[in-house]
Amino acid sequence: MHLYKDQFSESHDLPRREGPDKTLVIASTPRCGSHMLGHTLHQTGAFGFPLEYANPENLREWKRRIETESTERVIRELTQRRTSPNGVFGIKLHYTHINVLGGFDRVQSLFPGAHYVLLSRKGILKQAVSLAIARQTGVWIAGQEPKNDIPPQYRFEQIERCLREVILDNASWRYTLAANGCHYIEMDFDSVRKNLGASVQTIADFMGVQLDDSQAQEEHVTSRQGSNLNDEWVAQFVRDFENSRRELISPAPGLKRRLLTKLRKMLSAG
Repeated sequence: MHLYKDQFSESHDLPRREGPDKTLVIASTPRCGSHMLGHTLHQTGAFGFPLEYANPENLREWKRRIETESTERVIRELTQRRTSPNGVFGIKLHYTHINVLGGFDRVQSLFPGAHYVLLSRKGILKQAVSLAIARQTGVWIAGQEPKNDIPPQYRFEQIERCLREVILDNASWRYTLAANGCHYIEMDFDSVRKNLGASVQTIADFMGVQLDDSQAQEEHVTSRQGSNLNDEWVAQFVRDFENSRRELISPAPGLKRRLLTKLRKMLSAG
């Protein structure tokens, strides 16, 4: 299934209901494995269909289809048509999507009492490389066609920006969830990938969702995208970083300002 073309299909709608009893938010960053986890949970039939509904492009298309300019109206419609029969709605949110929805206070208003699964990767440099490649090619999931015929080019500065961005967004998620007293657990991409069934059960236990044997999920429903190119870029970046003699905590241009702005917003929202 080519999700980015197919995600709006009515074939993925579930029996309509007033709204969810419980909401799962996969709190994520780009290239952390949230696509894999969301599809795995969807296959159980017990967690709705956790997709990037707040991705700006996706949200724009939902507004067009629903014929509204209201983000709240879109979310309400999605919770009515994409909630599982057991009353669970799922959504993936990258940290940048919080502002798309109007801030974290708004997120909490849209999804009161939500359960958050903070998904991250220990191999954070690999994640940064994957993000850099995806931004160059436009291929975010297996099956997508590249946006042009130009092969991705290794760019040290771009990978460094991606690395700093992912680290900052992970830290921002942890701060935001902790400061707001949210119900959340943390999960690691590699552990989830190697132990799908156990990972799904962990989330079910966390949310108080009952699963039967028919809902167990042990097989991957998405394809791995990494290649030798990713490993080559990781090795090259490490060599270039060592040769650059950069200070480990030296902020990138504008990063300190962005961090202070985010912290001020989070403190005011808390």
